[in-house]
Amino acid sequence: MGRWRTWGLGLGALLVAGAPLHGAEDVPGSSDPAGIERYPRSWIVEYEERPASPYPFVTAPVDRIKREVRMEAVRVQGPLRRITYRMPDQTRLDDVIAHYEARVGEISPGIVFSCKGPDCGRSTIWANQVFEVAELAAPNRNQFYLAAPVSVDGGTQLVAVYAVQRGNRRVYAHLDVVVPDGPVAFGANRSVAESLARNGFAVVDGVVPDEVGALSEAGLERLAEAAGALGPFQGETVHVVCHVYGSAPVEELATAAERCAAEAAGTVAEQGGVTTVAHGLGPIAPRNGGATSRIELVLPYRLRSD
Repeated sequence: MGRWRTWGLGLGALLVAGAPLHGAEDVPGSSDPAGIERYPRSWIVEYEERPASPYPFVTAPVDRIKREVRMEAVRVQGPLRRITYRMPDQTRLDDVIAHYEARVGEISPGIVFSCKGPDCGRSTIWANQVFEVAELAAPNRNQFYLAAPVSVDGGTQLVAVYAVQRGNRRVYAHLDVVVPDGPVAFGANRSVAESLARNGFAVVDGVVPDEVGALSEAGLERLAEAAGALGPFQGETVHVVCHVYGSAPVEELATAAERCAAEAAGTVAEQGGVTTVAHGLGPIAPRNGGATSRIELVLPYRLRSD
């Protein structure tokens, strides 16, 4: 389905003097997401459904550095529903926030990220770059964001809630609901991104190539999950390094590491949206603690010497 919009006098509904705002109708073809009740008397002013495609599930404040938008996100694949509600006049933003915190909290194992006011970053980025709904632009002090997995009808969905009070005092709430096509690991993803930003390298835990450089299905899934956290590094080149140890001759292990690095770099590029360069080092670069087969992500210019 394409996006339904209401423009000009059609925003919400054409109201006559004295008519109650809760009489406004939802845009045609729209509906509430399963399991999350809307704020009382609110109505849908924008609605969109998208087929399965890559989606950046934002898990940190958003900002702009020079001309580049920076956001930390877990990249997932799945169909997306976008729903924008307008609240009745005189609605308090804090009441809307409390409503959605409660509704999401009832069906979520735990909130991944939440922020309020300037701690969320720039509202114009949330409105235009993240959710692509211009009506969501508001003063930075009047915004709220929540990201969480939820359990609906026996399955897992990811829900992003963004609520604002605009300068004209109108209050909106927007929901992105995506059904991921695989498991999502938030804590581990964030640790990879944080280590890259802080130290310039990160070992991807749980990804261990075997002696011929092959990666298991579970290892590739874990690598894809970790790559989903690389949103802040889009536009940069990430070096993907594979180390392979074993009893085979060094030349064979080096060749195995090159195959491993090529496969790993392809996965990171596809799932992380970054440029990658593959390096197969075989057994010639042991680290402190011994010789361990592993995958590392490296940003050379961020490497620290201390």
